[in-house]
Amino acid sequence: MIRRRPIPRFRPYPESSLRYDSILDGAVRVYRNAQGDVVREVCQNSKAGWLEYNRRVKVMVERQVRRCCLCNRPLALANATFEHQRRRGMGAAFRDDRIEDAKGNWINGAAHWSCNVERG
Repeated sequence: MIRRRPIPRFRPYPESSLRYDSILDGAVRVYRNAQGDVVREVCQNSKAGWLEYNRRVKVMVERQVRRCCLCNRPLALANATFEHQRRRGMGAAFRDDRIEDAKGNWINGAAHWSCNVERG
């Protein structure tokens, strides 16, 4: 009988790398350019990452006065999803989960699931 080691569900992510830094106890990866400016942030696929992702959706719903960023109809928090300004695409190579840029300008928004699916 051959015994195999169990496969871990989540592998621990390193605190920092040459490409990114981890913040919020590893919930978010921060990618910077050569000058040290934040280029994008990506919430991780972990419990802490999903909690931060959902917190950001709540913030966007409130700042949009509970309106969908695509159709401008009333938006309930239970029906809200993250609408990325820059499409995530396959593999999410350019995914950016920030809600404001360095200058405080709004980027990304909250939208209905149905509106987000229609847009693509």
